[in-house]
Amino acid sequence: MENTVLGNTGKKDITLFAKIVYGMGDLASQLIWTFVGTYLTVFYTDIVGVTPAIASTIILGARIWDGVNDPMFGAIAERTRNKMGRFRPYILYGAPVLAILNVLCFITPSAENMTAKVVWVTITYILLGMLYTVVNLSYGSLSMVMTYDPQERTDLNAWRMIGTNVGAVVLNVVSMPLLLHFSGVGDGRSYNAHGFFMVAILFSALALPMFWLLFFKSKEVVQPVAGAEKVQLRESIKVIFTNKPLMCLFAIMLFIMTGFFGRMGIVIYYYIYIIHRFDLISLLMMLPPLVTAASILVTKNFAEKVGRKKMIVIGFVGSAICLAGVYFVDPTNIPLLIAFTAGYGVFGFPAPLLMASVPEAIDYAEDKTGIRADGSSYAVVSLATKFGSAFGVSVGLIIMGAFGYVAHAEQTQEAMTGINVASNLLPAILYLVALIPLFMYPLNSEKNAEIRQRLMAKNSKANKHHS
Repeated sequence: MENTVLGNTGKKDITLFAKIVYGMGDLASQLIWTFVGTYLTVFYTDIVGVTPAIASTIILGARIWDGVNDPMFGAIAERTRNKMGRFRPYILYGAPVLAILNVLCFITPSAENMTAKVVWVTITYILLGMLYTVVNLSYGSLSMVMTYDPQERTDLNAWRMIGTNVGAVVLNVVSMPLLLHFSGVGDGRSYNAHGFFMVAILFSALALPMFWLLFFKSKEVVQPVAGAEKVQLRESIKVIFTNKPLMCLFAIMLFIMTGFFGRMGIVIYYYIYIIHRFDLISLLMMLPPLVTAASILVTKNFAEKVGRKKMIVIGFVGSAICLAGVYFVDPTNIPLLIAFTAGYGVFGFPAPLLMASVPEAIDYAEDKTGIRADGSSYAVVSLATKFGSAFGVSVGLIIMGAFGYVAHAEQTQEAMTGINVASNLLPAILYLVALIPLFMYPLNSEKNAEIRQRLMAKNSKANKHHS
């Protein structure tokens, strides 16, 4: 990793089409990761036949490995020197491998040996996580090197979050119908291994061209300073862990992603075993991301007027209230259940505000130390997301197992309580806990403007020196 020069083309130089394509990058990611996050646990427990405890251990173990893998790849990407850029080559070459691994994750050995099955799902899941890091971390880092204009950064991340939620909507609408269709059982309520396999192939085939279009339409404006001395890895690590704004963002993302992905991976059990309405699964799964996409479009311009931190507080508290409502509502009261579920989507607008804060934390560290750690810093945020997805699903599965969940069985009242706690009450609590590091976040618009001015002055001198 080297010091970087602020590009002179950082102001309003990204076309609307390029922004939309950037958002499509996350839509492609969701075609793989949302399907994995929502259905892989059900595939493991109900198709492969592993217990919730084993599934939880596999997922948690993979995320622990990510604690090493993500920062390591972030450091590698920062130090990459290629005519295509630092991050774009990994999207070009990593996307097809990611697509293949996504399919392999939904294959299980036919042998009755459970040990062989556990080994297979462990290896394929860990490799999938590693390739997702290669592609998605590179994708996320692009927003930090495509421009230095704060509004452009916010726009890129807003389109990214729209892509995220549109992808989630599409998947939640079509995944279960496709799964039932490809399973070919005939009763409209059962799924099998063939159904999972075919859906994974379809989603991988759709995601790959989107990743490649992103590669061709993106441009890395920020380039390394010619002749700058490379920074040692230990210095990079020190810069990251002494970056208070970045550590606050890590904690915030860890708590809310634990709740968000934990609910995403467990709520399917709530719909199957508590509501007993397969016909409502698509509607209830698509409502939050659909409403969130609309909410982001409506609220993205309020951040400057109301204040970014206040907007995030409103979003977190509103999400907690709505999830608590789902927890306490009678599951037979479908209209009220739909209302609370839609409300949860309304308050999902803080995501792009948080992601737009990551480049500011990177600017903060560069202003203090002279070292810009784009890839490594984004890896920290990516790691919070991955840890959150692992902790959320793992803790959820542990809670379900402790309350007596049994696959393919009529659940006891105690087991249904465990499913409800894991999918609704626990995420509500975590949204409130995330307010603690949010209040500790030290930056605001005035400080960010001062930092940008200092960086532009420093890098202007660097440009002249190396010209």
